[in-house]
Amino acid sequence: MSQPTTDVTRLLRRVRNIREFTPEPISEDTLVDILEVGRWTGSASNRQPTEVVVVRDPQARQKLVEAGSNTAGKAAVSLVIVTPGDPARAELEIFDDGRLAERLLVAAAAHGLGSGITTLKGEGPAAVKQMLGIPSERRVRTVVNIGHRDEAAIRAKPKNPQPRKPMTEFAHWDHY
Repeated sequence: MSQPTTDVTRLLRRVRNIREFTPEPISEDTLVDILEVGRWTGSASNRQPTEVVVVRDPQARQKLVEAGSNTAGKAAVSLVIVTPGDPARAELEIFDDGRLAERLLVAAAAHGLGSGITTLKGEGPAAVKQMLGIPSERRVRTVVNIGHRDEAAIRAKPKNPQPRKPMTEFAHWDHY
């Protein structure tokens, strides 16, 4: 027997990677609330090693686009996730990075905003570190872009022909 869907699970089900934003800014209070959710995200051994660089300047966000964060120029704000870059803890840092990114997306959705994750590749991380003054030994890979969803642009895009796979193909009970 299934439990009724709650407001929280409805929210979690509707979080999607958004690539179309309006130019409308988001309030400082909303941004700080989203950052607070990020600050309270768990981390391996509770080391809390992750930091975030908040990029609001449109010219800097355009440079993020050039470095590989393809939707940063459309967003109201970009959050560049910075980890220590410790090779001995690389897997844990990547896991923490993902946890933080997902929490930021959920917090943005809770405020009625759209958000999306982009991953910097190639020379992108080095360019972003130089542009934002991030120390060279730190690791930069993930950018979370947040803004008001451009509903008209989203509706105009072709729909994904692949719906979610059935539960029977997703969950295995008691054995694979």
